[in-house]
Amino acid sequence: MIERIDCHTHTVYSGHGVGTVEEVVSAAEAAGLATLALTEHFILPPEIDPGNDFSMSLEELHLYRVDIERARERHGGLEILCGIEVDWIGQPEQNRLDALEGFEYILGSVHFIDGWAFDDPDQLSTWDDRDVDEVWRRYFEIWCEAAQSAYPFNCMSHPDLPKKFGHRPSFDTRELYEHVAQVAARAGVIVEVNTSGLRRPLHELFPGDALLRAFRAAGVPCTIGSDAHAPQDVGSGFDEACAAMVRAGYAQLCIPLRDGDHRFVDLEGFL
Repeated sequence: MIERIDCHTHTVYSGHGVGTVEEVVSAAEAAGLATLALTEHFILPPEIDPGNDFSMSLEELHLYRVDIERARERHGGLEILCGIEVDWIGQPEQNRLDALEGFEYILGSVHFIDGWAFDDPDQLSTWDDRDVDEVWRRYFEIWCEAAQSAYPFNCMSHPDLPKKFGHRPSFDTRELYEHVAQVAARAGVIVEVNTSGLRRPLHELFPGDALLRAFRAAGVPCTIGSDAHAPQDVGSGFDEACAAMVRAGYAQLCIPLRDGDHRFVDLEGFL
């Protein structure tokens, strides 16, 4: 039986999630997980998130870490990573690099395209004024910029997020996907198979099969995260993610470690 993991989870600290750190960790334990990464949303500049609706405040960072340490004391059989999800907004000096010190697992993500929160359900109507093809091209330009940045990203999350509401490009994506995969390979980052799309009308993993195959062809390791924003979603979609990895040609699952390194386990049960 393969080790079950979840390397992307959120709590009430996110501003839009529910469940305490203890509740999320308890859910992971109940789901039989071996490794859990708590990856709360990192501080965003006030001009982007003035009410901390999408991210933690600077003051909450310490409390978040304290809660994780307490959970480790109560749940010694579960490997718990103190992680963080950092939005790349193209303004590194505003992302408070100094405040990232001490985090064991750092997810890089792109939720904003030139200040536009394109995956925010409250801004869904703003897609009507956008060229979908240009959104996809610009998104991946920013995603590649993040992957190659000086930030200490261990992993890049939900790689094809613009499809979240069903918006698909009209052009052949093969060349774009190959380029993105090569960038990730050169940057030495892990890529996440994010299962949150399975819980949405989209009912598709991030990344989809074609992009996942491109990552495999480029030799980019993959891990798995639920992107849970509630305890009941912790660990969800793990089997589907493993099956997708096998279809794409992966034989091993990448598991991050607390020291910033990672290890691999065979996907034997899905081969």
